[in-house]
Amino acid sequence: MKKIKIAIWGINVILIAIILFLVLGKGYKNNNNENNYKTYTVQNDGTNYFNGIVQETDKKIVSDEPKSEDESLVATQVTNGDKVTKGQVLFTFYKNMSSDINSVNTEIHQAQLAIQEYNSSEKKTDDQIELSKNQEMLSEAQAKLTKLNETQNRQVLAPINGTYYKDDTGHSYIYGAPVIQGSVNEYSLDKIKVGENVTVVKNDGTKISGNYDQKDSIPYSTRNVSYYHFRVATDEKLPYGMHVQIKNASDGYKIPENTVWSKDTVYVLKNNKKYKRVVTMTKKGQNYYVLDGIKAGDKLVIK
Repeated sequence: MKKIKIAIWGINVILIAIILFLVLGKGYKNNNNENNYKTYTVQNDGTNYFNGIVQETDKKIVSDEPKSEDESLVATQVTNGDKVTKGQVLFTFYKNMSSDINSVNTEIHQAQLAIQEYNSSEKKTDDQIELSKNQEMLSEAQAKLTKLNETQNRQVLAPINGTYYKDDTGHSYIYGAPVIQGSVNEYSLDKIKVGENVTVVKNDGTKISGNYDQKDSIPYSTRNVSYYHFRVATDEKLPYGMHVQIKNASDGYKIPENTVWSKDTVYVLKNNKKYKRVVTMTKKGQNYYVLDGIKAGDKLVIK
């Protein structure tokens, strides 16, 4: 009988403990959830990102090779990596044209003597016809002499402004100014607006400003989806071959009006506690756009 009483007593103690646990646990839970805030989750700011690579605006081949066996390179006025301007002398060649030049100089001298003789005599109709022939002969001989001198001392000029580069195969080029080239498909073409400012993120993470200065109206590929080239200009000249990320300008994170507690204040909810954030924002219609201070995924407390 005594054992039965002890067993009943033990069961009662366990039941009381369970009841206390449930009651106290519920109270603790209610205590933790006493602040049931309504929240809005911040979405992506809608910024568009594109990839690009720094390439030349133009590329012209130049040659430091003689055109014939009797021509030789006598001067090189440029080295790899030099900046050049259009018309600048890059290479000078020499080819002995003295025999041809002497012959043409003789023609010029004879034409000049004939013209002098006419000027010192009485002008007759027949003489005027002969004068005209001599003047034409002189003009042709002088033009021939100019070409012979150019051939004898041939120069290669830079065809464009840019950078001189000679590759491992011995071919030489002038690369135009470096610009960022990219491509988009037909579904993103409308996001490339010529003249619009962008942020260019270099491969080391640093950011510079730029703008779209060109986009194709005709696709370069039409397999399944059409693709178009575009170009971004920057004030800072980037090295050829650098890969960059292009970030379109954004209004910021769009948030509803009822999450703004004052002119520049929102509250972010973390672990059921709200934290004040002072942000930079603008208003458009019934929505606010936040430029800094929050990020996608943050939960904003609704008033």
